[in-house]
Amino acid sequence: MTRKDNIFKLVCCVAALLLTLVACERRPLNEPSEYVQIRVRVDIKTVANVMVDIYNKNIPVPDLNTDMMRVLVYDPVTKKLLTQSFISGKSYAEDGSQILTGTLNIAYGNYDILVYNFDTPVTQVMSESDEDDILAYTSEIPAAQKARYSGRTKADGDGIDDLMDLDMRYEPDHLLVAREHNLRVSPHDSLIVISTEAHTVIDSYYLQIHVEGMQYASSAMAVISGLSPSNHIGLNERTEDPSVAVAFDLLKSTDPNLPGENKDVLCAIFNTFGKIPEITSDLIVTFNVIDVAGNLQQFQTSLDKVFLTEDAILRHWLLIDETWVIDNPLPDEPPTNGGFQPIVDDWEEEYGEIVL
Repeated sequence: MTRKDNIFKLVCCVAALLLTLVACERRPLNEPSEYVQIRVRVDIKTVANVMVDIYNKNIPVPDLNTDMMRVLVYDPVTKKLLTQSFISGKSYAEDGSQILTGTLNIAYGNYDILVYNFDTPVTQVMSESDEDDILAYTSEIPAAQKARYSGRTKADGDGIDDLMDLDMRYEPDHLLVAREHNLRVSPHDSLIVISTEAHTVIDSYYLQIHVEGMQYASSAMAVISGLSPSNHIGLNERTEDPSVAVAFDLLKSTDPNLPGENKDVLCAIFNTFGKIPEITSDLIVTFNVIDVAGNLQQFQTSLDKVFLTEDAILRHWLLIDETWVIDNPLPDEPPTNGGFQPIVDDWEEEYGEIVL
C-alpha cells in the first residue's frame, strides 16, 4: 500500500468521525427506577359510634388515628410475600382525612398490595408470609383476669353460665386495611404514585341497659359471647368457628330517651371483629357489678332479638329493653351515692416498740 493510499484512508476516517459528531445528539443515560410512592388515605367517616351515629355523647369513643402503616407486597399468583415497607409520612386532606405516605422499592410487574396500621397494641397480625392466610386477631384473656369477669358459676346455683368456659378475648383495636389486587407497575424513569384507601375491619357497638339501684354499684363490666374471633385481612373474611366472647368495662351514664324519672344506664362502646351471621342462642351478654359492699351481682340476657332491631343493624346500637335492679347490699344502712365511699373514723391508740 502506497503512502498516498494511507493518507486517503486517514482523511476518510477523520471525515466519518466529523459526520458522526454532527449527526448525534448527546443525551444522559436514564436507568429505569424501582422506587414507587404509596399514598394511603384513611377513610373513617362512616364508622358507627366513632364518627357517626353516636348515641351517647357523654362517653369516650375509640381512637382511629394512626402514625405508621405496614405495606406488604405479594405475588398475585402464588400469594407469597415478596417485600415489605413501613410508611409514616403523615398529612391531612382538605376534609380532615389522614394521609400516610412512603416509598416502595419494587421493579416493574404485577403485584397484590396489602396495607394496615402498625400501631395497634391489642390487635395482632400473624401468617404475614401468605396473602390468603394473614390473620388479625386478639389474644385470650389470662385466667386471673378472666376470673374477674366471670364471677359466680352454675355451681353457685344462680343460673348464670360459667364464663370461665368461654374463649374470652381482648376487644380489638381498630385495624385500618387497604388492598390492591393485581396492580400493574410499568417500567418508569421517574417516581410514580400508588394511591389507595384504608377502611376498618372492626365494628364498634354501643351497648346499654337501664338500671335501678345505680347508687349501689361500685364498678361494672360486661361479657358478650357469640362473636367473630379474627379476620383474614388479605381476603377481608371474618372467621366464625369457634365463636369467642369479648369483655370490657361499663360506664355509668344517663339516657334522656328513657321513660319515667329514672334515666340511669350502664353502657359502653366496645369493639369486635363482628357478630357472626345467623348465630342464635350463643349470643349472650352477662353484666357484672361489684357493689359498694364488695359483692358481685350479675344479670344475663340474650342479644338475639336485640341484634335484629333496626338500631343494631343500621347504627350498631344494642339498646336492651330490660331493667336490671341492683340490690341494696346493705339493707340496714342508708343508701349511698355509689362508688368508693371513704370513711374517716376516730384515731385508735396503739402501743409498741420500734427497733431502729
